[in-house]
Amino acid sequence: MLNSKKLWAISALALSLNACNKQTEITPVTTTANTLSINANASATVNLISNVTVASGVANQVATLSKGTVYYTDRTYSITSLPDSLVNLAMIKTTNADKWNTMASYLTFSLSQSSTVYIAFDPRATGLPTWLKSWQKLNAVIGLNDSKVNHYSLYSKVYAAGTVVLGGANASGAAGVVNQYFVLAKAQTGVVTPVPPDDSAPVNTSFMLGVNGHSLGVPAYTSVAPEEQIALLKKMGMTCYRQNINFNADGTIPNSKVFNALYTAAKANGITILPMINSTTLNLAGSEKDNYAAGSVLGSKLAAKNAAYFKYYELANELDLKAIKTGNGDKATDYDANKLKIIAAYLKGLDDGIKAAQPTAQTMIDASWLHYYFLQYMESYGNKFDIVAWHWYSDMETTATRIKIPDISVKVGSLFGNKPIWFTEVGQRPDKVSNIDQVQSDFLFAFAKKMKQNPRVKAVLCYELFNEPQRGTVEQNYGLIKWTIPYTQYTLKTVANTFANNRF
Repeated sequence: MLNSKKLWAISALALSLNACNKQTEITPVTTTANTLSINANASATVNLISNVTVASGVANQVATLSKGTVYYTDRTYSITSLPDSLVNLAMIKTTNADKWNTMASYLTFSLSQSSTVYIAFDPRATGLPTWLKSWQKLNAVIGLNDSKVNHYSLYSKVYAAGTVVLGGANASGAAGVVNQYFVLAKAQTGVVTPVPPDDSAPVNTSFMLGVNGHSLGVPAYTSVAPEEQIALLKKMGMTCYRQNINFNADGTIPNSKVFNALYTAAKANGITILPMINSTTLNLAGSEKDNYAAGSVLGSKLAAKNAAYFKYYELANELDLKAIKTGNGDKATDYDANKLKIIAAYLKGLDDGIKAAQPTAQTMIDASWLHYYFLQYMESYGNKFDIVAWHWYSDMETTATRIKIPDISVKVGSLFGNKPIWFTEVGQRPDKVSNIDQVQSDFLFAFAKKMKQNPRVKAVLCYELFNEPQRGTVEQNYGLIKWTIPYTQYTLKTVANTFANNRF
C-alpha cells in the first residue's frame, strides 16, 4: 500500500500551485468539446466529442467542419471542398507536427453517442498504419489548399458511445505518410451495431480485474481459508490475486502450506497469483555492486524454486518513495541520486536473476502518483522490466483530473514505449468519508471500467480484499469486504457486490 501520503500531499500541492506556469513536454492535454452548430444536413451533436487527449501533449481542438475550416492547429491550410453529408460534422483539429508519431495509442477521445468516425488521411501513403487497415475507404475525398497535396482520402468506422483510441499517423505498418490526419464524427440515428474491433480499439480480452491480499500472515486473511478467499474473487469476477511475499533466503515461500492451498484453489479457478517480492535484501547504505549481487541472488533463487507457480513478478513495492526527496517525481532533481543508483542496481539484479533461472518470466516495477522519472531512470540504468506497474488512489485521480491529466494510463503509456501497464494497487482513500462504502464502489468500478477501454492496460488490482482493523486507521477501511465480528464474520461491501453483479 502507498504509505507516504504526506509526501504525496506535498507534491500534489506543489503541482497544483505550479500548474499554470509549469510546462512538461510530455503531459497530455485534454480539450472539452465546444458547442457544435447543427443544420438540416448535419449529424453533429452538441458535445458529441469530448475528452480529447493527445499523448504528445500538444493541444488539439474540437471544432465544426465546413468549407474554409482550418484543419490543423499549427498550420493555416484550409478545406476547399467536402461532401454535403460531412458539412457541420464535429471534428478534431490535429497538430501537423505530430505527423511522425508511431504510437499505437496516440489520440484518445470520448463519444457521447454511437457515431461514424472518419479519418481524413494523407493519400500519398504507400502503406497504412495497422490500426487503420480495417477501416472502410470511401470514394469521397476532402479538398485542401495545400500546394503539396490537394485532397485527403477518407476512411470510416462505426463506434459505440465511449472511448475511441487511434494510433499515430506513422504507427506500425505506415509508409509514405508525410502529413498528420484529422478526425470527424457523425452521430448515428437508431440502433447501431459497431463493426468488429481491430488494432485501433481492440477488445481488451487479456484484461484482468483483481485484488490485493495478505494471505500469508495477516490475521484478517489467515482466519479465512485460502479456498474461501479464491471463491470470493471468483464471485466478483476477478482473475488476479496480488500477494506480498517475503521470500526466504533460499527462495522458498514462508507459510508454504497456506500458499500451496491458495495456489491450488487459484489455479483450479483460473486465477493468476502475482507475487510482490518484498525487498528484504536491499541495503541503501551499501554499494551498487553489492546491491546488484543481493538482488541477483534473491531473484535467481526464488525463480528457481517457484517457476511452476508464477509467470509474473512485481519487483519490490514503492521503492520510488525511498528515493524521492521533493516535488512531484517527474524530474531528476526530485530524487536522491545515490539512492536511485542503489535501487536501480538492486532491481536490475533481481530482474536479471529471475530471468536467468526462468527466461519466460515477465517482470514489472511500480511507481505512483506522477513519479514517472523513477521508472525512466530504471530503464536508462539498463533494467529490462517487461511491464509498467502503477499505484493509483482516489485523491490522485481527483488532483490529476484537475490538472488536465484525465486518464493516467494514457499519460503513462506515452512515456514507456509499448510496455503493458498494470495498476497493481488502486484504492479509495477512506479518510473523512462518511459514506465510504458507496464512494469506494463508485470510484473503483468506474476506474476499472475506464482502464479496460485502454488496450495497453492489462490489469487493475483493487486494494484490498479484507479490511484490516488490526492495523488501525491505516488500513481498516480499504477492503472490499468488512468484518462484522473480527475475525469470524464478514460481509461484502457495496463495491464487492457491484463487481459481483456487473461483469465487464
